[in-house]
Amino acid sequence: MHALVDAMSERITLLANMGYPLAKHLAVYRQMLEVSLVNGQASGLSDTATYKEFEMKKRLLNQLTVQESSEKKAIVLAANYGYVDQVMTTIKSICYHNRSLRFYLIHSDFPNEWIKQLNKRLEKFDSEMINCRVTSEQISRYKTDISYTVFLRYFIADFVQEDKALYLDCDLLVTKNLDDLFATDLQDYPLAAVRDFGGRAYFGQEIFNAGVLLVNNAFWKKENMTQKLIDLTNEWHDKVDQADQSILNMLFEHKWLELDFDYNHIVIHKQFADYQLPGGQDYPAIIHYLSHRKPWKDLAAQTYREVWWYYHGLEWTELGQNHHLHPLQRSHIYPIKEPFTCLIYTASDHIEQIETLVQSLPDIQFKIAARVIVSDRLAQMTIYPNVTIFNGIHYLVDVDNELVETSQVLLDINHGEKTEEILDQFANLGKPILSFENTKTYEVGQEAYAVDQVQAMIEKLREISK
Repeated sequence: MHALVDAMSERITLLANMGYPLAKHLAVYRQMLEVSLVNGQASGLSDTATYKEFEMKKRLLNQLTVQESSEKKAIVLAANYGYVDQVMTTIKSICYHNRSLRFYLIHSDFPNEWIKQLNKRLEKFDSEMINCRVTSEQISRYKTDISYTVFLRYFIADFVQEDKALYLDCDLLVTKNLDDLFATDLQDYPLAAVRDFGGRAYFGQEIFNAGVLLVNNAFWKKENMTQKLIDLTNEWHDKVDQADQSILNMLFEHKWLELDFDYNHIVIHKQFADYQLPGGQDYPAIIHYLSHRKPWKDLAAQTYREVWWYYHGLEWTELGQNHHLHPLQRSHIYPIKEPFTCLIYTASDHIEQIETLVQSLPDIQFKIAARVIVSDRLAQMTIYPNVTIFNGIHYLVDVDNELVETSQVLLDINHGEKTEEILDQFANLGKPILSFENTKTYEVGQEAYAVDQVQAMIEKLREISK
């Protein structure tokens, strides 16, 4: 038995180093120790060194179990069942990079069966979901005629037991381990958050964004913050611009600790923030899709859209394969290689030879971008798996920059108005620009083909893409 106990001890150490959940292995290990102690005592071996060693290991294991149960990181989500797909995608992204989590889902209509099934999956990550269904008594404290579901995060202190909790909106993703964020010293601040650079740019307000909140829950409980937030909402709900975010900023004005933009990278605010990706990261730590251009909506162009779909498509078995809890890398999304990409930037749905090019070059990705709303004729091109439409991207500077950066060739093959700054950017970068003679109206050194030489353009693209 001594050899078996030692072998299990080594196995647990190995699994811990690889980031695997240990609950089941520790339970077996405890049973082995208990059986060994009972047998040792029955055999009169209670004074031996081995018996005393096993006693010590059991004491340490009991202490570890108590410590682990209290050290799960508390993460709060608030949504109703209509948002189930987004909730699950957010949870998947968190579990891919983190272990030992206690999720609190504040809601009013998630089926209990859904939460039970999720808990079976979370168990493998040493994690769990707490069902926080709001009651009629809690809702009765809320006197406005606006749906209380908008303000579910107010109830954090009613449900969460831990002294510190991370609230996350469900239109965001986590792309790395959150231990450093949880280690933030909140001091005496009620919460920590990221500055809302849109509030500064558009309204001249120095406020925080409420989509990511590291909450000092001990303070919230002591000061009865839930009731204070509800009272403020009852008084001010019809006088503020941004619902619960405005109320939270009223209550905690000048009383919040600022976090780095990396922890709430609002995709439409990057242009206002002095932000560079930290070393070792291919993506921001938390990507927040704060706009009407949600990545799960058809033709809704936005930066990092492909990241949301990556996490959405992950199977639960794949989540557990990130043993060392590495941050998300581009090689995860593109495991073989990033696709060779041609950009077409247009204001018209009249694009010369587009279907011939797309059908002839299935291994090349075609990105068709427009600052206007695209027609049904152009949207129909998405039936081809190698076509992506970027629809109505006027003023989305970061989307433009991403398109230029990730495209290897510009196809100047649209009729009508040209987007000259995009043509100039490709020319300045020395990237190839291919055109047809009947579509070239702005000279930047394009390689032009007669319209009946589409096969020659196809062969050129094959050559460049090798």
